[in-house]
Amino acid sequence: MSVNNLTSQLPTHIEPFKWAEQGFKWSGEVPLSRFKRIAPEVCGSIDQHSVQVDVRLYMDEYQRIAWLDASLAVIVPLTCQRCLEPVDTPLTTQIHIALLKYEKQAERLDEDADFIVLGVERVEHGGAPEAPVIDLAELLEDELLLTMPLSPRHDSCENKYHEIVEIEDEPEPEKRDNPFEVLANLKGKLDS
Repeated sequence: MSVNNLTSQLPTHIEPFKWAEQGFKWSGEVPLSRFKRIAPEVCGSIDQHSVQVDVRLYMDEYQRIAWLDASLAVIVPLTCQRCLEPVDTPLTTQIHIALLKYEKQAERLDEDADFIVLGVERVEHGGAPEAPVIDLAELLEDELLLTMPLSPRHDSCENKYHEIVEIEDEPEPEKRDNPFEVLANLKGKLDS
């Protein structure tokens, strides 16, 4: 099952526990268009952009926990929130996630370890539990989305869409009577 071929495609649906047992590895480039939730955020065409992916699934023999390690890197043009022009934004992340069958397995992990419970449900009537199948590209996209800036922008840019309006000398606003003074004067007249 070990794959290390730059020309093959990243597998879509995998059985993570089975593949971790067999020691799955894959390296290559994945077209950005395959990441359906990131693609709409890109300013301009996505055809020339691809994500560099290195991924590995393996089983921790001591704890019998499946792990997903990956590194992802891509530079995407996003819309600068200041000038509304494209800004090349690097998205990179290192992933180290435990893939758990049951939530109870999380007790065996370090306190700060990231994990996903894939939840193999018990099958009623004595049937065997079904092995979970996950979309590997979708899982990697989730992690890449977490690296996207909320407000992409250039380090410095001119905001050419905001007009600079010169403020002319405005006439002084009319002086109005203070309502409390008016009341005080009325009270004074009534008291006299």
